[in-house]
Amino acid sequence: MARPLPPGPSAHVLPTWLNDYARDPLRFLMHCASTYGDVVRLPYGILGDIIKWKRGASGYLINDPQDIKHVLVTNQRNYEKEGMVPAEKRIFGQGLLTSIEPVHRRQRRMVQPAVHHQQIQAWGEIIVRKASERVGRWKDGATIDIAQEMTQLTLDVIWNILFSADVGERASELMHGVTLGSHHIVDQYHSVFTIPDIVPTTKNRAFRRAMAKLDETIYDLIRERRATPQRPRDVLSALIEAHDDEGNPMNDSQLRDEIVTLILAGHETTANALSWGWYLLSQAPDVESTLLDELHTVLGSQRPAYEDLSTLQHTERVWSETLRLYPPAYIMHYRSALHDDTLPSGTTISRGTDIMISPYVVHHDARRFPNPEQFDPERFLLSHKEQRPQFSYFPFGGGSRTCIGEALARMEGILILATIIQCVSMTLMPHQTIVPEPLVTLRPKPSIVVKLNRRTP
Repeated sequence: MARPLPPGPSAHVLPTWLNDYARDPLRFLMHCASTYGDVVRLPYGILGDIIKWKRGASGYLINDPQDIKHVLVTNQRNYEKEGMVPAEKRIFGQGLLTSIEPVHRRQRRMVQPAVHHQQIQAWGEIIVRKASERVGRWKDGATIDIAQEMTQLTLDVIWNILFSADVGERASELMHGVTLGSHHIVDQYHSVFTIPDIVPTTKNRAFRRAMAKLDETIYDLIRERRATPQRPRDVLSALIEAHDDEGNPMNDSQLRDEIVTLILAGHETTANALSWGWYLLSQAPDVESTLLDELHTVLGSQRPAYEDLSTLQHTERVWSETLRLYPPAYIMHYRSALHDDTLPSGTTISRGTDIMISPYVVHHDARRFPNPEQFDPERFLLSHKEQRPQFSYFPFGGGSRTCIGEALARMEGILILATIIQCVSMTLMPHQTIVPEPLVTLRPKPSIVVKLNRRTP
């Protein structure tokens, strides 16, 4: 006897629930989890049956940690990444974010040495130096857009790591393309019918111009580096010199795709998380006080360094709790079942079913995180972490597609928090309504304006 289908919103000809998702993705996902439970069926309607060539085609939102582990780790070979919109493919090409097997496996093996532990350790000095330079330009009593400042800081850091250079005009051109592209991706995800990029709408023309400029900029950087006899020891050089198991290097197109992916993964996600971190700390003086006490004890008057990461335990808990409340990758689109399967919860997954997983939803589950909206870094004390199941917290994904920049993001977040808070405190300016804006990553909207107060040395 067939198991009953999981509950979820209805759909007849069209997936009308998609309108609710497009208007407010986070609210829709949280509503689905609270209303329908740990497995939510999102039917595609008759239109989906036609597109999928299968009656009853649907997506499933899964929220149980055991089911998530099953899809991302235990039986990950059965769940292939798919469901990308044209803009996503155009921006990231065959980079790690979007490629499927066996291309993903090959590219990950080639990229991994460029972000190896020893490389990341050397980047700690760059991170602290750039953070110190930026905070040194801030005036006591000034008001700043901290989200914009974190964007510029993390862009400066990733530009040095990738290209051994300071941010210049090229970086601005690249970021314009990535930002415009992010909005274009979200527009397409939220549409029942995607207008092909070749159709000359106003948005499509702007997108094509931005992509052409992005490609021109990156290919120029690659060409210049290939022609450089003495290459600097940065990520671009490492990628150019990388070879696969058969001794083949990346061609220019593959290099381009990985560079764009690393810019987004190594810049925008960290910038957004740091912005949310300052937003939370500006309203939690007790957490900030504990953080300062730790910095005084561990560092004294010295700047933080890579070697201090293991002892900056409260700082790391602040970082982890920020990623719990506002995970930059708030949803993972999509994993599609290659074969029939059964989840640990007992749910039957038919071949062709799309699986959606939302770290934001799981991170706000009161069963694992009591008072989930409260900013409480003590949740990440070891004694508390050991009580939670694996994949109740997974801001960087899991399995073979775990974010390759996870270790870099952790180091960058902790070191920048420690460097800046040694020098200034921030007061959130009044009359601001700040909400998360779910684009490709979870950005603060409209922004976060704070007043700076310099600390006495």
